[in-house]
Amino acid sequence: MEYIIADAVVEVIEKRGIKVDDVKAVIEGAGDDKITNGSRFIAKKEIGDVTVYADYTVDGDKCTINAGYCHKMKVLDIVLVGDDTEWTYVKNGAVVKAGHTNLTYLGATRSGPSLVEPTSGASWFEEYLAAGALTTAEGLFQQKRA
Repeated sequence: MEYIIADAVVEVIEKRGIKVDDVKAVIEGAGDDKITNGSRFIAKKEIGDVTVYADYTVDGDKCTINAGYCHKMKVLDIVLVGDDTEWTYVKNGAVVKAGHTNLTYLGATRSGPSLVEPTSGASWFEEYLAAGALTTAEGLFQQKRA
């Protein structure tokens, strides 16, 4: 597969402390464990203590990486299932719902808005949340612990 990635996307990924090769590994290892909205996909993989996400588009044998992001919080269980979204879980063809999922980090457990597929129990966090609120919460929990 040929990867296409803009310099600006590489810069953001690297600022987030992620290797572009890790984002590619997420894509290559996803199989059918990903969500899709047409030709756009979101896949995730735990790499060490971090969950790394790849947001990408596939066109034939070309894969354009739109974003790579991560969080250190451990994903637990779905606590709220809401309305349908435009996403579908590739593994079982189910419509992905808007929901909330419990996360834990440094002994603190909180729920956050997520994309959920209740039959499988799978959850995904979108870039705006992982790179925003989750990163901020991780920093606050680290400060409290120090």
